[in-house]
Amino acid sequence: PEHNQGINAIHQILTNNSEYFIGTVNEIAKFGYDEVNLNLGCPSGTVVAKHKGSGFLARRKELDEFLEEVFSKTSTKISIKTRIGKDSPEEFYELVDIFNKYPLEELIIHPRIQTDYYKNKPNMEVFKEGLALSKNPVCYNGDIFNVNNYKELTQNYPELQAVMLGRGIIANPALIIQ
Repeated sequence: PEHNQGINAIHQILTNNSEYFIGTVNEIAKFGYDEVNLNLGCPSGTVVAKHKGSGFLARRKELDEFLEEVFSKTSTKISIKTRIGKDSPEEFYELVDIFNKYPLEELIIHPRIQTDYYKNKPNMEVFKEGLALSKNPVCYNGDIFNVNNYKELTQNYPELQAVMLGRGIIANPALIIQ
C-alpha cells in the first residue's frame, strides 16, 4: 500500500473457486484495499481450459453460485470484467441477468466472445443492450487506441459512466494526456 499512495489500485482476481476468492479478498482487505475485480474476460486457452476467465462464462449456474457465496461472505466492493460470452453473444443475456442479482461496484463489458480473443470488431449491439439492461454501473472495454476512438464511443453512448483503456494504454501510454 505504501507504494500506491494516491492511486486507486484495484486488485484483479482470476479464479472460479469461491473459497480462494474470499480468502484472497480478506488478505487484500488487511492492506486497506476496499475493492477487487473478478476477471471473467481473459480469453487465454490455458485459462479457459480450467474454466477460469471467460471460460467461467460457459458455466453460468456455477458462476451464479460462486457470486452468491462471495457476496454473502464478503463486504469488499466487487467489480466484474466480462466478455459477452464464451461461444456466442446470445449468452450475454443470461449473464447480465446473473450479474444483476448482485450489487456490483461496476460491470466492465468487453463486447467480444472468448473465441474472438482480440480479433474481430467488438459487438456494439450487444454492448448497447448490456448498457441498457445492467442494473449496475457499466464500463466499456475494447479497442480504444486513440482519442478519436474514445470520442466516438462517448458520443454514441453518452450515458456510459466509464471507459477502460486496456491494450490502448499499453500501446500508447500518452493516450491519457491527449
